[in-house]
Amino acid sequence: MSILTPALENSALLRPLTWLAGTDAETLHSWYKNSWVGQKVNALTWGVSRPTRWLGQLPLIQALFHHNILLLGVLALFCLTAVASTGIIGLTVWALAGYTLVALWLGTNSLRVPKLTALDFIVLLFFLSAVLSTFTSSYFAASVTGLAKMMTFLAGYMTFRVLLGASSKALYAGLGALALLGVTEALVGFYQYTHHIQPLATWQDPEMNPELKLTRIFGTIQPYNPNLMAGFITPCLAATGGLGLVFAAKAFMADRKANLFLSLPITGLFLFATAAIFIALILTGSRGGYLAIGAIAVSSFAIMGHLLWHEKSLREKTKLKVAWILVLVTVVGAAVAGVASSEKLQHRIMSMFAARADSSVSYRMNVYESAFEMAKDNWLVGIGPGNSTFKQVYGLYMTPGYNALGAYSVPLEIWVEQGLIGLFYFLLLIATMLIRVAYSLDSSLLTLLDKILVGTLLTGILGSLFYGLFDTIWYRPPVNLSFWFLVAGLSMLTEKSVLTEKSVTATEVRPA
Repeated sequence: MSILTPALENSALLRPLTWLAGTDAETLHSWYKNSWVGQKVNALTWGVSRPTRWLGQLPLIQALFHHNILLLGVLALFCLTAVASTGIIGLTVWALAGYTLVALWLGTNSLRVPKLTALDFIVLLFFLSAVLSTFTSSYFAASVTGLAKMMTFLAGYMTFRVLLGASSKALYAGLGALALLGVTEALVGFYQYTHHIQPLATWQDPEMNPELKLTRIFGTIQPYNPNLMAGFITPCLAATGGLGLVFAAKAFMADRKANLFLSLPITGLFLFATAAIFIALILTGSRGGYLAIGAIAVSSFAIMGHLLWHEKSLREKTKLKVAWILVLVTVVGAAVAGVASSEKLQHRIMSMFAARADSSVSYRMNVYESAFEMAKDNWLVGIGPGNSTFKQVYGLYMTPGYNALGAYSVPLEIWVEQGLIGLFYFLLLIATMLIRVAYSLDSSLLTLLDKILVGTLLTGILGSLFYGLFDTIWYRPPVNLSFWFLVAGLSMLTEKSVLTEKSVTATEVRPA
């Protein structure tokens, strides 16, 4: 074990957070079951579902409501996010959620209600804050529309949690689907770049030297915006790289040559796909995407370095540590060389720091100022969720000539729409995820592959969060659904460590 876990547990400042993050689902379920609310809800649920429980045991029903069918539906949903409209995506989410609820109502053996983890509990509180902001909003009708979108994302999260709790392979399948979609978007983007196909929705400073303008790729995600493509393939980049490391670890641990020869080519394929998605993310010209690349790179190297120096099976592998250092130096050198060789890329990156000198950044700064004033005047519960609500209120605060449908910053948007209550739960969710990941990386009971998966999920989440610091593409279904899938995976996977560690500790201290 490293000093990471003891440092968290011994910190007076972080003690409440570490307590929350370390509270396992069994304990939370016990508290809920013994509470007045839990007893009433359980009694009502049992009374409603009892007459139909026998149906769930029929072979035909068991076959129709199986986790593999739900997995196929989720994979189809991921594919639709790359090509379909938001309406079709939303209908698909609710269809899958309805399918899941029917399976739970019938009491099938394949799909069961998972016990809520600490992360699940905070996610629910975050979405409940949107309900609160809706019913306290002065623009109730518009807020109800925004709440419907938020509830669609919650329905997606709950569906993912049920699926991941029922099938250990579903996480690999979901990450594999994201990797495949990322590569597909990259290939489409390369075609657009080589054929100089211009996106329908983009903005580059009109006063910029035409020779410095990038040909920005936009893929297939509607409404064909390079920034949206960047937000979409950000978690795909983390998923592809993470799966490549999983197969590299399998090759490292392979006992037979047959396993080694199978794992190595797959590892190479995933690394090649990672490079393709990375280049495509650069070619989107999205400055938020560049921040996401930095977040994914830094967190990935930090997590792998932690495992190399503290994981028992890797601690003595000096060659792997040398390889990690060489890869780190190579990546940094290649990044510097790549930026130095492209004047267009240099100009695009430096424009992030241009403030009022760049029209796009200046536009955002005007929106930030207006959104901040909106947040201050509605600081506790917000104005209510949704673009329609934001647009109506923003008109009272906007700088003339700078219209907007959002705050162009996810934390600021949450504060504006859901108030400090919603922002508090969102930040609490991030902090709890970080602490649970720290526990998982130090756990002696998780396998190396599990820890790599935990790191993969975290890097994808951090990539999306850093992208969202200066944009609100996060609210688009293709981006938001993949984010909540990663959170659901992290909730399930880190819980394994919390439960097992506590059970082992209890066994060790039990008197003979």
